[in-house]
Amino acid sequence: MTEVMQRQVRSRPRGRWQLSPPWRKLLVAMHIIVSVGLLGADAAVLLLSIAGARGSDPRTVYPAALLIGGTLLVPLAALALITGLALGLLTPWGVVQYWWVTIKLALTAMGIVLALLVLIPALRAAADASTAVARAPLPPADRIGLVKDASGASTVLILTILLAVYKPFGRLRNRHPGQPERSRGFNPR
Repeated sequence: MTEVMQRQVRSRPRGRWQLSPPWRKLLVAMHIIVSVGLLGADAAVLLLSIAGARGSDPRTVYPAALLIGGTLLVPLAALALITGLALGLLTPWGVVQYWWVTIKLALTAMGIVLALLVLIPALRAAADASTAVARAPLPPADRIGLVKDASGASTVLILTILLAVYKPFGRLRNRHPGQPERSRGFNPR
């Protein structure tokens, strides 16, 4: 065995199956594409919510926001969670070895729950109110609430991107007490 091959074999954690570089890059690309799509869908919902709060026609704005939110947000968030978990399980980053990975996992999971329990129902109520026969205007507090919900989701998504880029806080725990802590030793690209 060559020296390079010996280093590669030694650097792999024992008992873990890892993707080969081409498959890992494909999975990373899928995760990035899905995450960017999720951020774009959430930004579109935020933009429509802001337009509704500023007085645009609610019969147009809120059904469009519901269409984007109900159709794209949860499936894209679920795909981001699944591809992120796959990356954690199939690469040296692990799922609960580094703080930044664990925080991203928790934020994504909470985002899915909040989208299902808060954002989508609020968008559905706004769309229903705007298309009702009486067409009673949505109260200003509800319009501002939609803007807050969508901007909160966008902020969390941007935070997960920053965590992925900067990889702060190091390891949750050292796997081998004698080894120095390395938080940037593996580049998934």
